[in-house]
Formats: sequence, structure tokens, C-alpha cells
Amino acid sequence: MPRGPRTASARGLLLVGIVIVLVAVSTGAVSAQRANVSTVDSCTTIDTPGRYALTGNVSGDIENPDAACIEITAGNVTLDGRGHAVTGTGAGHGIEIDGTENPVSNVTVRDLRASNWSIGVFALGSDNGTIRRTITENSTEGLALGASSNYTLVNNTARGNAIAVALGGQSQNNTLRGMVAVENKWGIHFERESANNTVLDSVARNNSRWDYYSERNDAENVVRNLELSTATLSFAGQNVALRSVTAPPALPRGMGNLDSYVEVTDTRGGESTLSLTMSYGNAQNSVELWRHDGQRWSPVGRAQVDSAARTVSANLTEFGTFGVLADAGAGAGGPVTVSVDDGPVQRTLSTPTATPTATPTPTPTPTAGTEPSDTESTTTTATTDVARGASGAVTDVFTLGPLRAILVVLGVAALVTLGVVALRERDGGPGFNR
Repeated sequence: MPRGPRTASARGLLLVGIVIVLVAVSTGAVSAQRANVSTVDSCTTIDTPGRYALTGNVSGDIENPDAACIEITAGNVTLDGRGHAVTGTGAGHGIEIDGTENPVSNVTVRDLRASNWSIGVFALGSDNGTIRRTITENSTEGLALGASSNYTLVNNTARGNAIAVALGGQSQNNTLRGMVAVENKWGIHFERESANNTVLDSVARNNSRWDYYSERNDAENVVRNLELSTATLSFAGQNVALRSVTAPPALPRGMGNLDSYVEVTDTRGGESTLSLTMSYGNAQNSVELWRHDGQRWSPVGRAQVDSAARTVSANLTEFGTFGVLADAGAGAGGPVTVSVDDGPVQRTLSTPTATPTATPTPTPTPTAGTEPSDTESTTTTATTDVARGASGAVTDVFTLGPLRAILVVLGVAALVTLGVVALRERDGGPGFNR
């Protein structure tokens, strides 16, 4: 027999009930997973996979220079600082991912400040990790990798350190993106066979020694869009150091200033190579790449100018001070005043509005793909845990939050109504047509 409107209505009601219940349960499961965060409120060792979060600022007085305040010795760990600080007294490591005893991979450290350490945030002998949105300052080394590969360092700021970002001891195939190294002695630093790394869209300014430094490497590192105070550079280089030039030598007659200068030196004699691209601003006349060798300026042979992209490129075998200069006819030349780019730098992380309340308990391995996007803002955003029972785990439907509780109630009501309709049909009342 054909089904009537009541049949369709009942079936629709069944479908709605099932969908509502499934949505409520699934969102509850996601919330349960987010809720299952272990808390950290002091120096500790994290030796179990899971998700961890700081509940407040942590301080440690570490006497052993090789010891750490918060040491991570397990893989598949996420440590979320929630904007809090880990502060030392000048020795030891603030956060250390330690894979020297057992293999450690897939560790994420994010959203925290590390100050006054020998190394602020350190990955040693580990791989495939992420360090995101940290501020490291007033330390010997702000952020460092030692014998660690396939890391992603993204949107980190290092300031006031001896070395801002240091990769050494065969740390290879790492990606540094959105890094900011300002007001240190050395900026971004690679040494001891730490090659085949990539630096993207980063800033290195006002570092008193060198903004970029590489030494004792047997292959190149690649840099794209590194902003210095007086130049934006892209290059592939081995055993070279580069820094801003705020007071270049007087220009040769007939050449004009375009505010694009960099000093380059070799750090290992004949084993230094550099393929350099320098950007420049608006130029009305033709431009060239010039080199000052300490005594005089001369044009760099075989330099390639891309006027559409406003770049000049050259493979360099001799070093010194380089400048992109414009043809000024019979004028210009002489001393110049360079416009210095000293834009704002991320110096603070926002204070969280809520902290987790669960007691520290081992948690499952984080689900892949749950980390924030690498392109997120460098400002930390606060997150709020869902309600939970005394054990820290979701205990019943009412801990899922008001909206999910309402969804469950509506779904159950729909299913109960459907049951009543079915009973009436069985007893000969209105229902499905036979």
C-alpha cells in the first residue's frame, strides 16, 4: 500500500531525531577530547604522550647548566603555554624537548615566553616537531635546535639574547617561517653541518653582530624574504654572514641612493658561496648592483636586474658592502643618509582568560591535524575548557554544555514521539498506512 503523509512525517521525525543525537554526541566527543588536558604549574618532566597546558607563570632556579625546567622526553606531546612565562635565573634550559635517550618526535611547544636561561626553548636529538608563537629573551640562546631535523619553527620572536635562533649539530631540513630576531648579538644562526634548512618571510634587525650567520656547513641554506633594517634579501648561501648597513661608504659620482644595502662576509674562506637577490624601491632610472671592497665601489659583473619585480641578483665570489644604486646622470654620489626600517615587533603574549582545572593525568596521543594554522596571528588567543568532573574527564551529558544538552533533549523527544506513533499504529490507530 502507498505510504501517506503521516508515514513521511514520521520518517522525517526519525531522521531529525537521529541527526540531532549524532550531532550532540559528536560535538560532545570533540569537547571531551579538548577537555582532556593535563596541567603544568611548576618545573617538571613530561614523559607521557598527551596534551599539556600551563596554568600560570613558572619559574625555576636551575643550577645544572644542562638541566631543564620543563623537560619533554615523550613523543606525541603538545605543550600549550597559554601565554604564560617560564623564567629562570640565567642557567639551564627553559623548555627542552630531549630525544637523547629515546626517540622523540611529533612534539609541539606553543604560546609561551621563556626568559633568562642559557637556552630558552631547546630541541635536542628529536625530529618532526613544531615550535610556534613563542617569545624568547634575555638568554644565551633564545630558541635552539641541536641534532634535530624536520622541525617547523613559525611565528617566534627572539630578542635580547646572545643568539636569537641557533641551529647546530647536524640540524637539517628544518623550516623557519615568520621568525623575528631583533636586538640580539647574533640573529639567525646555522653551524656545524646544519644545512638544507629554509627561512621564509622572516625579520632580522638591529642585531649588534650579524643578522644572519652560518659557519662550518657543507651545503647551503635557503632564505626567502628576509627583512633587514636596510634591505630585503633572498639568497642561497654557505658559510656566510650578512647584516644591515646603516652608514654605507660615500657613493660614486653618478649613482643615487635606493636605501638598499647589506654587508656580507665569508666565515670559512674558500668554502663560502652566496647567490643573492636584493629588493629595491621605486627607481626612475636604471639600476645596478655595486660592491664596496673597503676602498672603492665597483659594479658587480653579470648581475641580473628584474625591473618588474624590483630585484637585482648575482652569484657572489667576493664579499664586502653591497648596494642597489640608481643611475643619477652627472649628479648624486657622495655621502648618503639611509632610511632604516624598524617596524613594530611582537613583544608580548596576551594573558589567557581561563585556565584548565583538571588534575594532571596521562592523556591519549593528540589527533593529527588539530593544531592551529601556521599562518595564524602571532598574538595568542585564550581558550576556555569545557566543564568537567572532578577527575578532569567529561562525566555525563550535562557536562557537554547547554547547547549540546538541548540538542540531546530535542533528539530524545523526537525519538520518543516516533515510538508513540509506532505504538498507535500497532494498536490500529492512525499511523503508517497498510
